[in-house]
Amino acid sequence: MDNNTCNTQFLTSLPGVFLLALLTTTLVVLQAKLNGFAIYLLTLFVSLLIAEGFMSVMAVLVPHYIIGIALAAGFYGFFMLCQGFFIVKSQIPPWFIWGYHLGFSTYSFRIFMHNEFDSIDSFDSDSFFQSGEAVLKFYSMNDVDVPTEFGILFAYVVVANVAAARQRTINKSAINSVNIYITV
Repeated sequence: MDNNTCNTQFLTSLPGVFLLALLTTTLVVLQAKLNGFAIYLLTLFVSLLIAEGFMSVMAVLVPHYIIGIALAAGFYGFFMLCQGFFIVKSQIPPWFIWGYHLGFSTYSFRIFMHNEFDSIDSFDSDSFFQSGEAVLKFYSMNDVDVPTEFGILFAYVVVANVAAARQRTINKSAINSVNIYITV
C-alpha cells in the first residue's frame, strides 16, 4: 500500500470510529450521569484512533495476524497496568515508570479522571475521599493539563499512522526488490 492508500484508509475509518465513540459515550456518560459529555467523547474518539493506528503498525510489522493480535494485547495490557489505575503512579517501580509515560492510555485515563473528579467539591456519602480533588491527588493526577494531554494523544495518532504508512512503503519496496531478483 502506498501513502495515499494509508491516508484514505485513515479518513474512511473516521466516521465509523466517531459513531462508535458517540454511541459508547451516550450509553456510558448518560447512564452513569458522568461529567463532561464532550470531553469524554473526544477522549474516547482519539483513543480509538490511536488504537487503530497502533494495530495498523502491528499489521505491517508482524506477518501472522494472530501473533500480531497477541503482541498488541500484551502491549495494551502492560500499558493499562502502568496507566495509574491498577498501580498508582507513585507506587510504580522506577524501572517500570517508562510504561506510564509511553502508554497512550495513561493520557486518556488522566483526562477521564480530571473530567470526572475535578468539578466535585464533596461526595454525598461517607467515603474515603472528601472531594474530587482528593481523588485526583491520591492518583497523582492533580497536575492534569487537558490541552497538553490532548496534544500528546493527537501526536500519538499522527505517529502511529505515519509509522504504519512508512513501514508499508518499506515492505512494498522490499517485496518489489525480491520480485525483481526472482525474475532475473
